[in-house]
Amino acid sequence: MSVYELCKFLIDRKRYEYDVMINKVNVFYANNQLKDDEYTGLLTVMDEQQTQVDA
Repeated sequence: MSVYELCKFLIDRKRYEYDVMINKVNVFYANNQLKDDEYTGLLTVMDEQQTQVDA
């Protein structure tokens, strides 16, 4: 399982709160473990979930 797939799984399952997961994704991206498009995709999914919670 790639880092992207693992992060996507955790986001989909809502295993971590938004702030904690955003930090994890940022660290993986900073360490070049996520590609630009993967990083953007994960942030998009997280933002969509956050919008649903706020609504």
